[in-house]
Formats: sequence, C-alpha cells, structure tokens
Amino acid sequence: MGTGSALFLPPHPRLLPQLRKKYGPVFTVHLGPRRVVVLWGYDAVKEALEDLADNFGGRGTLAALGEALQGFGLLFSDGERWWPLRQFSLTTLQDLDSGKQSIEEQVQAEARCLVAEFRQTEVSPFGPTFFLSHSACNT
Repeated sequence: MGTGSALFLPPHPRLLPQLRKKYGPVFTVHLGPRRVVVLWGYDAVKEALEDLADNFGGRGTLAALGEALQGFGLLFSDGERWWPLRQFSLTTLQDLDSGKQSIEEQVQAEARCLVAEFRQTEVSPFGPTFFLSHSACNT
C-alpha cells in the first residue's frame, strides 16, 4: 500500500488514477491530518467489504460533531456502542408503528407537561431553553 499527501500533490483530474498506477488498487492519501484509504475498482472494494469487513467496517469521525457528540448517537456511534443504540431505535420505532402510542399522542402529552412547567415558573420573563430541551428529549 502506497501513501501520499494531498497537500503536496498538484490538483489534477488524473491524480487518483496516477496514484493507482503507481501504488496499486489500495493506497492511502493524507488529507490534512486525516488518513484516507482509497479502494480502486470492484475487486478491491469487494475484498474490503466482504473478506476484510472487520477492518473496514468502522465509521470515520466528523470534525465538527465528533468532539461534541463523543461517539454517542445512532448516526455517529461505532462498534460496540452502535449495536445497543440500533436495537433500542428499532424497538422504539416498531412500538410506534404498532399503534401502542402514536407520535402525535406523545407530542401532545409532552406539550401539556411543557405548558404545566411554564405555568409553575412565576418569573416573567424567563428563559425556556431548559424546559424546551428536556421536552424535546422526552419526545
């Protein structure tokens, strides 16, 4: 597997094909501090996704969200953390779909609780951010 740095390579539409000819169907390019593995062609992708699935099955991080979310959340988790979140999400969506309680009923119930919380604050004006964020999470 060959390596190169995109910061020092001239921008050219034939750059990746040239790297493929020089290094083969699997090579690494550094995009700033991030290392990117390039798989070129059907055979390389098939081998990576079928034969070496454990090595290529992870998700990369997004710089803007990675530190804030710290690997939590269904879309941004990976590995052992991802599986229980997936199971919980599927079960919850199936429960909603089976008619146990519709999303509309849940939103209405939470809206009633939110209004009750607003009424309990005897402060005028007040910042609703705390109440709204809890309400959104509960829904």
